Amino acid sequence: MSNCSGSRLPQPKSFPILRPLLTLSAWALQSLVVPPVQAETVLESIKSTGLLEVAIRDDSVPFGFRDGPANQWTGICVDFIQALQAEVSATLGGQPLLVKFYQSSLFNRYNLVAEKVVVVECGPNTIRRDLPLPITFSRPFFVTGTQFLIPADRLGSFDSDGDLRGERIGVLGGTSNSEFLAARYPEAELINFQGFTARRLGVEALMQGRIDAFAGDGILLFGEALVLDIPLGRSYRLYPPYPLDCQGYGLILPADQPEWENLVNRVVTSPNSRDIYRRWLGPIFPALERIEQHCQARQNPSSPKEPTEDESPSEKEP
Repeated sequence: MSNCSGSRLPQPKSFPILRPLLTLSAWALQSLVVPPVQAETVLESIKSTGLLEVAIRDDSVPFGFRDGPANQWTGICVDFIQALQAEVSATLGGQPLLVKFYQSSLFNRYNLVAEKVVVVECGPNTIRRDLPLPITFSRPFFVTGTQFLIPADRLGSFDSDGDLRGERIGVLGGTSNSEFLAARYPEAELINFQGFTARRLGVEALMQGRIDAFAGDGILLFGEALVLDIPLGRSYRLYPPYPLDCQGYGLILPADQPEWENLVNRVVTSPNSRDIYRRWLGPIFPALERIEQHCQARQNPSSPKEPTEDESPSEKEP
């Protein structure tokens, strides 16, 4: 090899001893590349910690609320979590488990699961597939839908089949109920209630005559009426007898955890869960079963027949 002046360039020196050293260095570098550690599954985490972390609402009678001198959590969700605890313990070979409760709300329920604070959130959560979060839902554990709480003397003039033009309708802002009402009744005056006590404030506004109706899931309106000691069937009614739409409630779960999802679904569909609802809902349970049949008939024409008008919930039932 020569440069532009014609003189010969010195040849690079050879260092044979470097060859094995370079090979050794390459091997050492490869050994430092550690394969990614597989994240623990939900069940593995519960097994290693002995802790089942869950979230429950305290503003959603009869699913989750506080009661008694100690202001303890109670409701359908508390009983369901106890059933889930037993199932997880059995799945882990009888390992004892502690349950840690977190308080969820309309505003943080999804993030508590997405951010892995809890592994399940139980409450009146309409099953949705449009949320950009790493969460999923269990199979439906309850079926309900949008109804109105109205004064009993408005039954003849409040026409839910019409456009409700000019009617002042209270509703919880940011819920599937508010989305449904805005689409179905664009001529109505929708009044959104916000905050942790929004449902109670809305029902109280109705009682004070500041709105004409308050809309929400029938079972939650019934629960709020119980809390406020409202005489359903006499002074106030849930209308129409069957919900305008049908919504399934699901437990909020972490996404991409099929083993955990299957375990939760086993509890959701077990006969014991049905017994929990029956214990809590007592005399209105048959009416709620008829609503479930009504919704099944709307969704699937081949399902059992839709209840007739004679089988409608009584005026004391939602």
